[in-house]
Amino acid sequence: MKLALAHPERLAREAVRRSLDLQSEHELLWSVGDGENLERQLQRQPPALLLLAPTFCAADAALVQRCVAREVAVLLLTADPALDAVYAAMGAGALGVLEPPHLESNGELVGAARLQQRLARVASLIPAQHRSALAVAASAPALQAGPACRLLALGASTGGPLALAQVLGQLPSALPAAVLIVQHIDAAFSGGLAEWLSGQCALPVRIAEAGDWPLAGQVYVGGPRGHLIMQSSGRLAYRAPLPGDLHVPSVDVLFESLARHARAGAAALLTGMGCDGAEGLALLRQAGWHTVAQDEASSAVYGMPRAAVERQAACSVLPLAQIGAHLARTIHDKAQRRSE
Repeated sequence: MKLALAHPERLAREAVRRSLDLQSEHELLWSVGDGENLERQLQRQPPALLLLAPTFCAADAALVQRCVAREVAVLLLTADPALDAVYAAMGAGALGVLEPPHLESNGELVGAARLQQRLARVASLIPAQHRSALAVAASAPALQAGPACRLLALGASTGGPLALAQVLGQLPSALPAAVLIVQHIDAAFSGGLAEWLSGQCALPVRIAEAGDWPLAGQVYVGGPRGHLIMQSSGRLAYRAPLPGDLHVPSVDVLFESLARHARAGAAALLTGMGCDGAEGLALLRQAGWHTVAQDEASSAVYGMPRAAVERQAACSVLPLAQIGAHLARTIHDKAQRRSE
């Protein structure tokens, strides 16, 4: 895979360069430390993947969007999960965030293996021809035991943070449902994502903990402990990932557990590369859930929603601007029917 690097710190660029030297299948086309040279090199020699410090996004809000338009994938390099620029860039189409390798004072290289492992995952995503790791029969039965409140489930990947923020921002503070979210994001940044999302909506947002009983009007984000699932008791838990799992947590794994163990609610599959969530959304629809896929025009990457549409997993295909209000009405209508 042909790569490029944009980072303002010389030692950070050197650490990445040395890490890539250990992995011969990846070629570093160029490396830059400022925005002017970055734009020039993107025009001259666009890579398949750009390793980018979020400081460039803070200075140029449309940078990631221009890269995506040029079919250049973007992976953010930062150790700071609190940067607003990180989540804005992911909302614009960046694939994710990774803590970059670094050089110790004695010259020792730290974090090279982490970078190589992430590049291997990204390389498998860019062609978008991989298959979902979920091995659940389409006829899996849905059990009706579950929590007292309704559930609204959201899954997203590339471009997800801003999409999630827009959907959550349209939900009322008195929503008669708990919201469960799986967003593909590096484990170290899930807490920062929850904190950032809490500032974008009227609902409290936090990382889901094992043993949580979902409460109406609360938002639970899948954390770094494995695959977020619902148990037959209706409580949340984490399932250990299997070797080779592409996404941890996985949207498919959460959706499949909800189809089995929760009463019918509403779910949406938002922007993202690949097909995670499509099979799970189909299972939810079969279990009586109202299911939504984001439309192509409003998706940063129309991979996961496309896979859902192709599987006829979505009851509705909607632009992002309509999804939150639509889900809120659906949950309200379900609650009204139950009370009558």
